[in-house]
Amino acid sequence: MLGLGALALATVAGTWFSTRFGPSSTPVYGNGGSAPAAVWTWDGAGYSGAPIAGPGPYSNNADMAYDRARGVLVLWDHGCGRLVMGFTGGCTDRVDQTWTWDGQRWSARSPRSVPEAVGDGAMLYDSRLGRVLYVNGIGQAWAWTGSDWQPRTMSGAPRVPRRDSAAEASTFAAGYDEGRQLLVLVLSTGTWSWDGSTWTAAKGGIDVAEARADAHLVYDRAHEQLVYVGSRRTWTWDGASWQPHEQPAIASGTLGYDPVRRTVTLVQQDVSACGPATCRTTSWVWDSTSWTRVAIPDAPVLPLTRSGAHPPPIASDEAHGVMLLFASGS
Repeated sequence: MLGLGALALATVAGTWFSTRFGPSSTPVYGNGGSAPAAVWTWDGAGYSGAPIAGPGPYSNNADMAYDRARGVLVLWDHGCGRLVMGFTGGCTDRVDQTWTWDGQRWSARSPRSVPEAVGDGAMLYDSRLGRVLYVNGIGQAWAWTGSDWQPRTMSGAPRVPRRDSAAEASTFAAGYDEGRQLLVLVLSTGTWSWDGSTWTAAKGGIDVAEARADAHLVYDRAHEQLVYVGSRRTWTWDGASWQPHEQPAIASGTLGYDPVRRTVTLVQQDVSACGPATCRTTSWVWDSTSWTRVAIPDAPVLPLTRSGAHPPPIASDEAHGVMLLFASGS
């Protein structure tokens, strides 16, 4: 743990100095864009590393969702692909690239416009629009047309301020309620839903003490509820109100719905099970009332350098019946 703490401190220090004194040439991690990140697939029995043919995304921050209209996964890679340490360190490779995954390879797309990355956003499939939607950390949205990102106007949206502290950043999450065809935002002011023309404030909400900076909203299609994993409890939304549920000690992780197994899956890096270069992951499944830890001998491993980085995204590749975990080394 001392090693992880030292690495995190060096990363923060490097980034701080970078903004003031320029770039450095001392690498800490990252492949500089020379090779794609690892891809793992879950078929209900085990994880498998998917072979990658050709180039692909590689940065430390990406969002991903399945595009049902086109039968591919859409990934927006918008983080740092190469980070260096030292007095003049920092991010030397800022990435902004959209990719699609067809089950075998990544295809780079060339949109004319891209979303604005502000805070921790969310990518989801809006079944009412029939498009993948990206919502950033201040509530702005873009729809993927298959070739370009188009900004969406949502008149009368609740105010989501630009946040400058971790406490403020922990009060935002976005998800899509497929059963009711509603875009849902969880804010410090409560829960808001957008039906395509009107914003509505829901009665009651998630206890703000439960909010976490890496919060995600995932729709559990089998049980027709949105799922939010808080710091101490898991919350479910039935379209009208939130209900709290007890949960085990689940640390930061990535969340996705598995339509084949009809469960919500959470994958987290297990910093208590790290080797010289990698850490193992722990998987949990939600059955609408409780979490169960899944014992997986061949669970994915993540580079040790990912400790403290953005959680790797996971989404269902519905065309192939598997869950796909995108795990960069940055």
